[in-house]
Amino acid sequence: MNPRMGKTTLFDVAVYAVLLLVSLVFVYPFLYILAASLSDPVRVFNDPLLLYPRGFTLESYDILLGFRAVWTGYANSTLYTIGGTALSTAVTLLAAHSLSRRDLAGRGAIVFIVVLTMFFSGGMIPLFLVVKSLGLLDTRWAMIIPTLMTTWNLLIAKSYLETNVPGELRDAAEVDGASEITFFARIVLPLSKPIIAVIALFYGASQWNAYFGALIYLRDRSLYPLQVFLREILILDQNSEMMGAVSDNRAMYALTLKYAIMVVAVAPLLIVFPFVQRYFVKGVLIGALKE
Repeated sequence: MNPRMGKTTLFDVAVYAVLLLVSLVFVYPFLYILAASLSDPVRVFNDPLLLYPRGFTLESYDILLGFRAVWTGYANSTLYTIGGTALSTAVTLLAAHSLSRRDLAGRGAIVFIVVLTMFFSGGMIPLFLVVKSLGLLDTRWAMIIPTLMTTWNLLIAKSYLETNVPGELRDAAEVDGASEITFFARIVLPLSKPIIAVIALFYGASQWNAYFGALIYLRDRSLYPLQVFLREILILDQNSEMMGAVSDNRAMYALTLKYAIMVVAVAPLLIVFPFVQRYFVKGVLIGALKE
């Protein structure tokens, strides 16, 4: 047994202190946003350093949840996130499974072309023209199809399958008469739960936070995701429609309303992440790129 185990050194204390400081730097902004969204706007204006709600009130959330566009954006973001994540994860796993087979004809050339897209792309205008030519403009598919699969997630999944699905399993399945679909469904998928959770988290977070694609491809406000409304309120300061013809007292909540919509926008990710956290590190480490 190592005699140094259990002994705290000065270096350990310094490391913990730095980590604590870094944690505070990341955690405090969120605590401030949460506290401000639950505070009286006058107290927020007068006290720029909040650690807890001052003059506790839910008025900002009352105004926010009474705005129909927020519910529309929430429903659209939920649909895009669930549908997009499911499709993206399925397509990525199927492609990764194919590329993980070393007997695939032209495998090296295909992987080279895939990796090449990480460094070179056609750009925004060619992508817009492709989406337009496919008739996807002003449709929900415009928020899903253009980002259906990312190179990084494909390579991570490919590496994971190469590491955790040995060729002997494939040979045994072929001897037993299993088809490729049966092998994928009954052997590959059960062994891929960690990487499925990881790439689903990546795709889900990306879809939930997506707004730029909506600005380019969508004109119908009924199709806008929540993040577009968030952008309008935070960046463009267009909250007059939300406040409506409210009284002067409620009009003061324009400040804390911005913090409330931030909390509402990030809440789903904070709720989902703990359930996939145990897979996250394992999936990323095992799926580390190697060839």
